[in-house]
Parts: sequence; structure tokens; C-alpha cells
Amino acid sequence: MKKKLDIINAAERLFYLNGFHAISTDRICSEANVSTRTLYRYFPSREALTAAVLEARQDRFFAALQSPDHPQAVSHMFDAMADWMQQYGNNGCLFLKAWGEYAGEDAALAEQALAYRHKMRDYIARAIQQALGKQHVALADAVWLLFEGVLTSALIIGAAQACEAGKNAALQLIAFSEKT
Repeated sequence: MKKKLDIINAAERLFYLNGFHAISTDRICSEANVSTRTLYRYFPSREALTAAVLEARQDRFFAALQSPDHPQAVSHMFDAMADWMQQYGNNGCLFLKAWGEYAGEDAALAEQALAYRHKMRDYIARAIQQALGKQHVALADAVWLLFEGVLTSALIIGAAQACEAGKNAALQLIAFSEKT
């Protein structure tokens, strides 16, 4: 299992920095310190490896979040994103990169890439519902848009500043919604 994880981690790093199609299988094997045969034993196709990378990244990100029932879930979500970008880099979103490269080519991988966005939107909607004690779709979508915007803003103003600005705006929207 260690070799399988080494392959996933190496592929994730390389895909994130260079794109999915720009990286050769040989480069992934070299980075993971495994043979091509070992790679294909765990991942019978390039698409299987890509799916495993997307799944591992999504699982790792959601593990860093608090339960949407936690009173600080929204605030922590932006802090988790800041920590994530500091640890893994600020080169955009791997899921958007995957969607961009696979949308016209592999429907299953494109859908998997978008599934992250759907899951994140649902997480935020549940956190907002918990915070307000009622469902508030418009507010949840506004906070989701702020969260999505952090990724692009971080390229311009830096990860920490973008996450802090997104968090402050989201908390102000929630506070305003609590009063109305």
C-alpha cells in the first residue's frame, strides 16, 4: 500500500504543477520511485490513476474541515483553505484543472472533478443552515462564491490575505442574515 500511496502523491504533485496530460507515466514512476509495472499493477490506466488522485485530494481536504454542524465551520473552512494553500501550493484548483482537461474527453473524470464543487456547495449550505437554524440558499450560495473566489484572489493578493478577506466577508454576511 505504501507504493500505491507514493504513486498517488507523486502524480498529484506533478498533475497540480504541470497538468494532467503534460506529465508522462515515466515521470510519475521516477518521482514515486516505482517501476512502470508497479504503477500499472495498482492503476490499470491513466484515468484510474487520475480518479484516485482526485479522490485522495478531496478526501484529504474534507478531512481538514470541521463538521458542518460545528458553530465555527464556515470560519474554519477559510482557515483550512489558507493552511492547505500554504502546505500544497497556490497554483489554482486541481479539480478545475482536471475538469478543463477532461471535460470533452472523459465524462466520468469530468464529473468526478465537478463532484468536489457539488460536495463543497452542500457542505456550505449545511453549515449555513446550522448557523442560522434554517435553510438559506441565497446566503449559502454567496458564501460558496466567496470560497471559490479565494482561489483566484490568492493568486493576486496571496493565500493568507485572500482567505482572511473571504472569511471576513462570509462572517459579515452571516451576521447580517441573523439580524434580518
